[in-house]
Amino acid sequence: MSSSKNNNAGNRSDLLLLIMVGLPLLALAYVYLVAKLDLGQRYDVAAESVVVPVGQDAILEGERLTRIRGCFWCHGESLEGQMYFANADKGIIAVAPNLTKKIREYSPAEFARTLRNGVRPDGTSLQPAMPSFAFYNISNDDMGLMLAYMRSLPEQDGLPGQFRLLPVGWFRWVFGRLPPKVADLIDHSATRPTAALNGSLQQRGKYLAESICTECHGDNGRLRVPGTPDLTIAISYSRKEFHQLMRTGQPRHERAIDYHMVDASKYRYTELTDAEVDALYSYFQSFLNPATAGTL
Repeated sequence: MSSSKNNNAGNRSDLLLLIMVGLPLLALAYVYLVAKLDLGQRYDVAAESVVVPVGQDAILEGERLTRIRGCFWCHGESLEGQMYFANADKGIIAVAPNLTKKIREYSPAEFARTLRNGVRPDGTSLQPAMPSFAFYNISNDDMGLMLAYMRSLPEQDGLPGQFRLLPVGWFRWVFGRLPPKVADLIDHSATRPTAALNGSLQQRGKYLAESICTECHGDNGRLRVPGTPDLTIAISYSRKEFHQLMRTGQPRHERAIDYHMVDASKYRYTELTDAEVDALYSYFQSFLNPATAGTL
């Protein structure tokens, strides 16, 4: 009788141990599978033809546009690729890829789709760090110039791109604690804005704002970088104050400002011409009259 009781107790202990070990393993397997399937989702987005101009003038202008869009920030001083983010506590490892190699592996249309739609040649989405929702608005002419510059660079020994979730990251992804895939943030059927080179200052400023400023300040109310203000704050700036902000990152009244804007002003927006800064200022001032403010 005692032996039977001992056997029953042992069986219950074994069952309890199996449950204690098995349930977490099942949960881990479930979130891994769900995350893997979601990250592997394919997007049916057509690649648009992009003409890549030739000549030194095109290359120089392409370099300027590439610097304004901040490609060197994430992809390295020579666009050779670099570690972008690695945090075991958050469960993410992200490496910005070597663009001097990708520009040779992809056709111009595939490369442009990757930048603007966040969709790789295999149909999968780029991951959260890539601001394709802003780059979607880059015109075909500007995109062609950027590609001309990148294609002129010698191929570097660099890092392949990587976005890898550790077990903690699988749970965070499945339960919506990480930003969504880039392709999910874009209306791929939306009309791309014109660069408005021969239009009004407001039209030109709207194009620049939608293809540059939305990287941090969001699109249609979505704030991409926490703490960035609504762009209507520019209404309160004088033209001189706005130029100072864009060139140095120094806001009016010396108020505190996010370091992203300070760095962007010093290393990216110094490449903007005075006419382009004036165009941005004119567009932001049009917010005083909502009927002419556009849809930023």
